[in-house]
Amino acid sequence: MNNQITESAVSQTWGVVCRPTLLFVLAYALNVTPHEIVHALTSYSLGFNSTVFQMWVNPDSAEATPSQLAIIAISGPVFSLAVGTLCWVLYQRWFRERPSGLAFLMMAMVGIYSFLGPLAGAALGGDFHLAFTFLHISATVGYLTSATGFVLLPAFMYCIGRELLRWSPHEFHRVKAVACTTLAPWLLGTLLLLLLYWPLPRFLIGSTIGGSAFWLFAVLGAAIGYPTRRPTGVLSSFTRSDLALTIAALTMVRLLVNGIRLAH
Repeated sequence: MNNQITESAVSQTWGVVCRPTLLFVLAYALNVTPHEIVHALTSYSLGFNSTVFQMWVNPDSAEATPSQLAIIAISGPVFSLAVGTLCWVLYQRWFRERPSGLAFLMMAMVGIYSFLGPLAGAALGGDFHLAFTFLHISATVGYLTSATGFVLLPAFMYCIGRELLRWSPHEFHRVKAVACTTLAPWLLGTLLLLLLYWPLPRFLIGSTIGGSAFWLFAVLGAAIGYPTRRPTGVLSSFTRSDLALTIAALTMVRLLVNGIRLAH
């Protein structure tokens, strides 16, 4: 009997440890892939064909005006920000003390991250850089925009780390709590993302790994934020909604591996 109780406790602990990583991967898939679909749909709505893949889109926009190209470029980050903000509001108002809250928190994090990341890259590369280039916006504005992003993104991830820490069990010590809520989603989650999205162009592999470096600020926020008040009685291992999200994310990503053509 004691052995069964111990095995059950170990199994539940592993569920709690693994759930943040799983939900990060699912949140990424359910935001970043629709982000690319929005690029494609925007291009299509403006009269241009496009092919959308799991993590990028190829629009046939050679005849598009600079303004149209800029709209196509920024449509993805704006969509991500809208999704992230909505999930953050839902999390704070209704789900922060429920098992499903962790999924909303991860969706909020990925959505806002997917806006702030391109903002930080405005002078370097990415969606905002493309939009600024198409609109001939000065390099000074680009650098100021990047500087703003490089301030906001670490600050945001630091706050997310403190919030993620709430989802570790009360009995977890600092190292274990930080590891399961931030380190595992960062390191293991990034590896799982590459496997989920494989095959990928080399530049997307590099940008995915490089962009994940901002998770370091989440780790820092969780480490400094320990101890913190944690939900009572709502911590859970995997749930039915987790399974539904897993099926949806896997299906969507793998359907787009070979690309889907949107043509008039």
